[in-house]
Amino acid sequence: MIEEQKQNDVSVNAIANVRLPSFWKQSPDFWFIHAESVFANHRLTADSTHVNFVIGALDEDGVRTIGDLLGPTASYDAIRSRLIDAYSLPKSVRFREIVKPGGMGDRRPSQLLRDMRSVMPAGIGEEALKEFWLQKLPSNVMAIIASLDAPLDSLASRADRVMEASSPQSVDALSKDQMADLASAVSALSQQVQSLTKIVNSSKDAPRQRQHSSTQWAAQQPTQACYYHEKYGNGARNCRPPCNFKPKAQDHVTSAPAEN
Repeated sequence: MIEEQKQNDVSVNAIANVRLPSFWKQSPDFWFIHAESVFANHRLTADSTHVNFVIGALDEDGVRTIGDLLGPTASYDAIRSRLIDAYSLPKSVRFREIVKPGGMGDRRPSQLLRDMRSVMPAGIGEEALKEFWLQKLPSNVMAIIASLDAPLDSLASRADRVMEASSPQSVDALSKDQMADLASAVSALSQQVQSLTKIVNSSKDAPRQRQHSSTQWAAQQPTQACYYHEKYGNGARNCRPPCNFKPKAQDHVTSAPAEN
């Protein structure tokens, strides 16, 4: 009894840890391959358990597709066959969908090539596949890859690297770093220019200030007279420059001329 309870607990824990992705309508075959691998890893063998997990992964349209198969006697194999038949498209149709004009979506070039190969109809060779694949690549990547001579798988790996090097994220990150460096450099240069401008303006103003000071000093200097005019005044007979003596009005009393 105890041993049976332990086995039940193990089964419950195994089921609780199982996680299946939502049903892949575009790739039902691959979805069931994935689901059955999960069942095997968790040792889930009961048909009813498989059915319950499949139903849990379907949306409303998927459940309606298998509605008549549901019930106490629902069969996993019957549900699997119905879903694959309902959602699988012929390879020719899927190939036309994948090669029609448009972008790559979120796929890498190598993944795009693998997807094309998985739905490639019979009769399409490697050269034709290469042309279809190149047409789906971005123009900048195609310009590089188309000129190379190598096996198609090698070209796909090279295209992956080119895509990574030219991705918008990488360019944005590089641009932000460059802009930050440029802003720092511009700021430093602006400070240098301001400092040089102050020096130049100071050197231009210095002569003006000196000239203004000299003129002001000269204007403030008192009238200078030479030795003779300083001693004899109007009676001086000699004059020695520089001399700014201004004669004074003569007194009414005439004095003897000074000897000088």
